[in-house]
Amino acid sequence: MVLGLERIKTRFGCNIPDTLISQIYTFLYTKTLSSNASDYSEKSVEAEILNEYIVTNNLFFDELKFSIYLDEGAEQKVFFNDEKSKVIKLNDAIFYVNWSQYLESLIVHNILFPETRYELLGFLKINETLYSAISQDYIEPTEKTNIDKVRNYMFSKGFTIKKKNDYVHTELGMIIEDLHEENVLVKDNTFFFIDTVIYLK
Repeated sequence: MVLGLERIKTRFGCNIPDTLISQIYTFLYTKTLSSNASDYSEKSVEAEILNEYIVTNNLFFDELKFSIYLDEGAEQKVFFNDEKSKVIKLNDAIFYVNWSQYLESLIVHNILFPETRYELLGFLKINETLYSAISQDYIEPTEKTNIDKVRNYMFSKGFTIKKKNDYVHTELGMIIEDLHEENVLVKDNTFFFIDTVIYLK
């Protein structure tokens, strides 16, 4: 059975860059998934292992003071770094069963949507809750998003509708959720998927 990064490489037929995202994903897999009978380990168990890794490798992020608060939703808080023209998102992986699944989602997003790739800057704690800090190029839309065009685009890529703004790709064994107008922007007649929730089956 192919697991970890090899599963992603095999499924999408591509190499995966050596980044902080893939390094931590592999570390967690090595520490937990390889000795677990199920696909995913307990989130609390991974959080403890991840926290030790963060401390050991000094991965705490402390540059929010240079950023402007924009908005927040159920899963993340969003800031804007004007100097670097970057969006910084703090995510506690609430939509995922554990941190491995969250990091897996980031890896797959970067494969599918490299123009809005995520970079992991580090981690921080807010009221004892662990958050990742990820950055992404800021996209200034030039027109409103037409959700019907988004659907047609997804259909052309082999996806079918799971429900409303959620899609499934049977061949790739994956689900992409939350592709509403605020998460898919249009600039110069091109779609930019800035916020995705991805699950591999």
